[in-house]
Amino acid sequence: MMSSTKTSNRAFAVMLALSLFASCTSLQPIVWPEELPERSFFEASYDADAVNQTYQTRQDYLRWVKDFYTGTVIYPTGWFDIQERVLVTAAPQHVSTLEARVVELGRQIAAEWAKENEIRTIDNRLLALWGSTLQAATPGQQRMEVIELVADDIQRLLSREIDKRSIAESRYDELLGLDSFGDF
Repeated sequence: MMSSTKTSNRAFAVMLALSLFASCTSLQPIVWPEELPERSFFEASYDADAVNQTYQTRQDYLRWVKDFYTGTVIYPTGWFDIQERVLVTAAPQHVSTLEARVVELGRQIAAEWAKENEIRTIDNRLLALWGSTLQAATPGQQRMEVIELVADDIQRLLSREIDKRSIAESRYDELLGLDSFGDF
């Protein structure tokens, strides 16, 4: 049986190794996949928020943007997955219009969501709500209504016209005639 000192030293060594590993990975340059929206858009967004810059480095911000689109180990579903699910069910004549709107919606959401938790207006709850609402909406007119409503909510959130707590499933259900819980 190990003494408490040896256990303590081992725990310290493990924590030190993990910290060093984490710091090394955060210093590595971010590989920006071709399919992501232009990096310059997000760099400009980062540069425009002096408050967030005091909490988060540009590298960390851009890494979160990338994770938003591609997913993470903890939450593997990224915006690209949601886009694909929305577009695959769209009528062929609506795909190009729908794709342009969903891509722009993703840029707007990512630019805010990637900020440090204490600063951002768009949080994980809103991401989950918007993603599930987009996917639950009937392809066609209802899905376009969801996109327009979410885009409007984003603008109103960022301009502080509404509080994020007022955005809930019940609100979308009422405005769009959805039934989030179905027969659950």
